[in-house]
Amino acid sequence: MSTNSCSLPRMVSLDWRMDIKTSSDVMSRMNVPSVLFKLEVEDKNTDKKLNQEEDDDEKKTKTVIFELNKETINTMLESLEFVKNQLDSIK
Repeated sequence: MSTNSCSLPRMVSLDWRMDIKTSSDVMSRMNVPSVLFKLEVEDKNTDKKLNQEEDDDEKKTKTVIFELNKETINTMLESLEFVKNQLDSIK
């Protein structure tokens, strides 16, 4: 008997760095900060075949890399603060 279920990916690790793009010959004035994120996520639903048991010892992970500028990071932080406040209100 098989049950179909859905689950969200689980973050295994997070690495990040901040970069500053500086001026060049083409652009005389440019100091643009950005943050590069590297997430390692584990997803139980990745490549899972129907009616097949998944081995608990076999962890399927994938790497997700993305870059955000200052404005997008601020928006993300505001959203996370909102989520935190919502969670705090239900305690």
